Amino acid sequence: MEVKQLSSIYYEEMKQVFVDVFSAEPWNDKWVDDAQVDRYLKDLTDYGNTLSFVLVDESDTVVGGALGYVSNWWEGREYYIKEFFIKVSEQEKGLGSVFLKELSEHLKRSDIEYVTLMTDYSVPAFSFYKKNGFKESTDTVFMVRRITE
Repeated sequence: MEVKQLSSIYYEEMKQVFVDVFSAEPWNDKWVDDAQVDRYLKDLTDYGNTLSFVLVDESDTVVGGALGYVSNWWEGREYYIKEFFIKVSEQEKGLGSVFLKELSEHLKRSDIEYVTLMTDYSVPAFSFYKKNGFKESTDTVFMVRRITE
């Protein structure tokens, strides 16, 4: 397995893995409009501060992705993971942990000091991230307000 920075040669394959993963349990997203998928993924991969990676196997096939962006803060540079995923058929094999470890090495070489993300308590990802050294922040809260009501 190898971590590579996302490039156009991996985009379509990464997109299909993304849709397959998040259309399955426990997320059950309804990604039926290909143009909407592209708009969402391009929001995460096509701007100046975006930084996205793929995990590829020995045959250079995409097995997973980490889509996010870098921001600068008074404490240093931070990589915010917006989407992290492993191909459904490859889950529960330790590849997510391998991916996070290798990803951290890439980020260290880029002088990035923190990795942040959000996830739901009710999905297996919560335990996965805790197992891989992420801690819940007691200083911040995620808030949302619907403006179309």
